[in-house]
Amino acid sequence: MNHILIVGGTGHVGRLIATRILATGAASLHLGGRDMTKATHLARKLGCAATHVDLNDPASWDKALMGIDTVITCIDAPDADFARTVLTGGLRYIDISATDAVLRRIEDLDPLARENGGLAVLSVGLAPGLSTLLAEAACVGFDSVDLLRIHVLLSGGDAHGAAAIDWTLDNLRDLSPGEIERLRPGSDVPEVLSIPFDFADQHVLRRQGHTNAATRLALISPLITRSSLRLMATLARRPIGRRLLHWSLSHLRIGSDRAAVAVQLRGRIEGQDVERWRLLDGRREAEITAAVAVFVTLALAGRTDCGVHHINELWTLDDLAPLLRDEGISLLPTET
Repeated sequence: MNHILIVGGTGHVGRLIATRILATGAASLHLGGRDMTKATHLARKLGCAATHVDLNDPASWDKALMGIDTVITCIDAPDADFARTVLTGGLRYIDISATDAVLRRIEDLDPLARENGGLAVLSVGLAPGLSTLLAEAACVGFDSVDLLRIHVLLSGGDAHGAAAIDWTLDNLRDLSPGEIERLRPGSDVPEVLSIPFDFADQHVLRRQGHTNAATRLALISPLITRSSLRLMATLARRPIGRRLLHWSLSHLRIGSDRAAVAVQLRGRIEGQDVERWRLLDGRREAEITAAVAVFVTLALAGRTDCGVHHINELWTLDDLAPLLRDEGISLLPTET
C-alpha cells in the first residue's frame, strides 16, 4: 500500500486532497502539520494518522518521513532542503505550488533525484497544471506560434484558503490602464477583465521552449471593474488595506464558483494565419487542484521514472480526460 504524507494537510487544499485520497481506499494517509493539536483533531475526523512536520524545522523531518512512500507538499517551502531530503531517500515528491521560484529550486534537484531513485512532479493543480497541459495541447499542429496566452478565470463566489488568498495578494502589483484587458474566451463565459499575473506556468513553458507564453488572471465578479482592480492592487501593498482585502476575499462570496482556464494562440498552420482558443471550464478551483494532485499521486504508483518533472512531461491532457469528465470539467475548442 502507498503510504502518503500531506505536508500542510490541515490547510484548505490539503484537507480536500486528504478527503479524496481516503475515499479511494488505495493508500495509508498521514496528515502533516506544525500544529499537532489541529492536525490530530482533523485526522481523527477524517480517519487517518496525524504527523508533526515543520518545513522550518529539519529535526522534524526524519520521523515524519519514516515509512512514507509519497509526499504531497501543499505549502510554499522556504527553500529546497525538505524536497532534497525526500528525493535523497528515493521517495516520490509532489508539489502544488504556483510560485515559480519554489519550482525552480526543486528543478535543480533533478540530478540528485536521478542518482537516488527519487521522483518529483511539479505544476500540479489548476494553474500551473491543467493550464500547462491545455497550452501544450492547443499548440499541436501549429508551424509557428506568435502569441500564447493563458487566462486563469476565478470567481468571487468560490471558497479559497487563507494561503491562496495571501499568495494572490502577494502577487498583485500596481497596474497601468493599458495592462487591464477585456476578455471573452467563449459564448458561455461572461466578458471579464484580465491582468498580468505571476503564475508559474508561463515561466515553466518558457523554459520548455514556448518563449511567447504569458499568463493573466481574470476575476469573474460583478464587483470587478478597471477602477476596482487598480484599487485592489494599491490596497494589497498597505497593511490595513491588505487586511481588509483578505477578510473580504475570505468571507464575501459573490457570484458563482466557476473556475476556468482559457488558452489563446495566434500563429500559422500550413501557411495560414490561425487564432485558436481552448477553454477548460469547471467549478471550485481548490477542488480541481485537489483532484489533479490525487490523480498524480495514484498514477505515480505504477511508474518507475526518476528525476524532477513537470506534469506535462509525464502526461498529456488526454491522459486526464477521465478526471475532467468525473469533475464535470468541459473542454471547449474554437478556432478562427
